Amino acid sequence: MAQPSTMRIFEHLEELRGRLKWSFLTVFFLFIFFVTFQARVADVGGVSVPYPYPDPLRPFASQFFNLTLTFLKPDFVEAVVLSPAESWIVQMKTAVFLAVLVGLPMVSYQMASFIAPALYERERRAILVLVVPSLLLFAAGVALAMFVVLPITFSFLYSIASGLGAQRLFLPLEEFLNFTLIFTLGFGLAFELPVVMYALSATGIVRAATWKKYWRFAVIGIFVFGAMITPDGSGVTMMLVSLPMLGLYLAGYVAALAHERNVRK
Repeated sequence: MAQPSTMRIFEHLEELRGRLKWSFLTVFFLFIFFVTFQARVADVGGVSVPYPYPDPLRPFASQFFNLTLTFLKPDFVEAVVLSPAESWIVQMKTAVFLAVLVGLPMVSYQMASFIAPALYERERRAILVLVVPSLLLFAAGVALAMFVVLPITFSFLYSIASGLGAQRLFLPLEEFLNFTLIFTLGFGLAFELPVVMYALSATGIVRAATWKKYWRFAVIGIFVFGAMITPDGSGVTMMLVSLPMLGLYLAGYVAALAHERNVRK
């Protein structure tokens, strides 16, 4: 009787290996594309049609980085490269980020296909109920950070430098990329707070009344989390992360309370 069970385990491991392989290949080939091809536009009958063109010196990763830099960098700040390898490192990091972002649907599909057979129907429905709000909240967090908070943050922090008498203000490319990635990803993860609270209450692990009872500890934890994920020590970016999270905590409590009332009904 032990042999069939062992065979089933190895079959699952083989399936997992295959799905990990396709996930890795998807991200890898996307990475090669973003560091090899440039996005160009051709005029076809009066219609602008984008197409890829081989150009490893100015690939799509560099184009995307330049657009982000132009949008976020204050006009009075100069972008600089501080080491010979810095530009190459920035290009590679940007390509990896884009490859993971674009390849995420394929990776999610492969992992979901591997896990789905082990779940009950109600568990699958519960996951689907949480997936859509999670994606929307993450996208909302990233968009808020990119289009609202980061432009204000860069301008504010460099304005302080001007007030201190700095004659020339520089922004190293790698520092800009690290700051932007950490901030946007941190903001996106922070916006998942209501989903986490709702999931814990829906599964019966934490009651809605508990979120209300320990709200003071939650406030402290939120500010600690904001300090941990923000890449500078000014305290300004910490507040920009923590204050929206307080509203999200309230939203999570309301969602958990509404779920409990629906269950009682």
